[in-house]
Amino acid sequence: MTSPSSSIAPSRTRVLAGAIGAPLTFVVLWIAPVPLEEPAHRLAAIFGAVLVAWVTEVVPIAVTALLIAPLLVVTGVAEAKESFRHYADPLLYLFVGGFFIAEAMRLHGLDRRIAKAIVTSRGVRGLPGRVRVALMIAGGLLSMWISNTASTAILVPILLGMLGGRKADPKSDTGALLALAYGCSIGGLGTLIGSPPNVITVRLLREADVSLSFVDWSLVGLPAVIVIGAAIFYVTRWLYPTGGRFEAHDDPDGTHHEPFEDVPEAWSRGERVTALAFGLAVAGWIIPGVGSAVGMPHADAIKAALHPGVVALLASSVLFLVPDPEHGRTLPWSQAVKIDWGIILLFGGGIALGTQLVETGLAAAMSHGFVELTGIESLWTLTAACCLFTIFFTEVCSNTASANMLVPLVIAIAVELEVSPIPPALAVGLAASCAFMLPIATGPNAIVYSTGRVAQPEMIRTGLILNLLSAVLVFGLLRILCPLLGWA
Repeated sequence: MTSPSSSIAPSRTRVLAGAIGAPLTFVVLWIAPVPLEEPAHRLAAIFGAVLVAWVTEVVPIAVTALLIAPLLVVTGVAEAKESFRHYADPLLYLFVGGFFIAEAMRLHGLDRRIAKAIVTSRGVRGLPGRVRVALMIAGGLLSMWISNTASTAILVPILLGMLGGRKADPKSDTGALLALAYGCSIGGLGTLIGSPPNVITVRLLREADVSLSFVDWSLVGLPAVIVIGAAIFYVTRWLYPTGGRFEAHDDPDGTHHEPFEDVPEAWSRGERVTALAFGLAVAGWIIPGVGSAVGMPHADAIKAALHPGVVALLASSVLFLVPDPEHGRTLPWSQAVKIDWGIILLFGGGIALGTQLVETGLAAAMSHGFVELTGIESLWTLTAACCLFTIFFTEVCSNTASANMLVPLVIAIAVELEVSPIPPALAVGLAASCAFMLPIATGPNAIVYSTGRVAQPEMIRTGLILNLLSAVLVFGLLRILCPLLGWA
């Protein structure tokens, strides 16, 4: 998953540009003589200002999202009850419950135990190529359930410790760090909870009367993780060949260290309860989709009862019920409140904005203009354009904000073209997590860049290749899978 606060703080120049550009954009669009109905015209001013604020991060993007509802009310676009209700959308609680489980994993060290099981598995330890793959797999698996920034923060110190246990090889070190960061970034594609754009895409498709389940998303997301992950491995191995064995290392004071030596052999009660909550959540998310696929009796009733947000909250409630000898409860409320509430606000604001884009007719007007301007007429040309544009747009804008802005528009364009909205919407949702070029683009990029072992030109060169490859791979997957799944 990706946090809205996961990137490097914006520069003063960027903030100044936002401070001037956002209100200026609002005023210009407000007074411009555009051929729109009054509610759509007013929303265009809000949308333009929000876009500038999100790209420049003049204020934290969650704050911008929180201001969307008040702006809709004071400009007369929508009433307060309608504008604010989206901040309590049921799908938002998928992330609330997921964040609780992720926080418990971190608190009790279950995340490190999972990483240890993968990285120190038989046949991996000491072999650079296999260690690189193992760390990518560990990061990818963790990022399906917890923040990709947190996954990277867990694994980078482990990798750096391993790098200290062999002869220095700067080029190989760069490749290992980039492979790890990129693996953590794309891991979130695998599950609906893995990355915010996933939920945004599914939620906005639901507004277009298209319902995708947890399993439905993974039918596309998991293949995307595999093929893009393979591309990351081979590109980083080509540009940065592996060299030297990874061994245990010694600190300058002579202290000997083994990887994951801080992970105890015995599982604590907190780890066991957290694993139980995690297992209950995964089962609850998967059962409705599997039940529908195999024709389980009462499948529709089960699907209605096991809404993803309901499952997340019920599963995570175990963490507050079971006592823990060290912390009082498996997840004390004092720890639970530390989850990233900003991303919940970001979802709510994005849904409020996306809903009004449709209801005022602004999305339809913008899509009509886009079709006329570009000449795009087919589903797959639109999908290809969405893949390429989103990947590079999200280099300078939060992937959550990118999805909030782009998914409603591409759905409207699909409606304008009278084609299925699913492939282009999925193209945006998947491509929004494939930003590999800049340190500011994602939390994982920022973390490995901050180690001082990855030069920005190296990240840009590697990221450019992977951005282009990812656009092709995402398009190719959608072109193959969507018709097979009946989505095109």
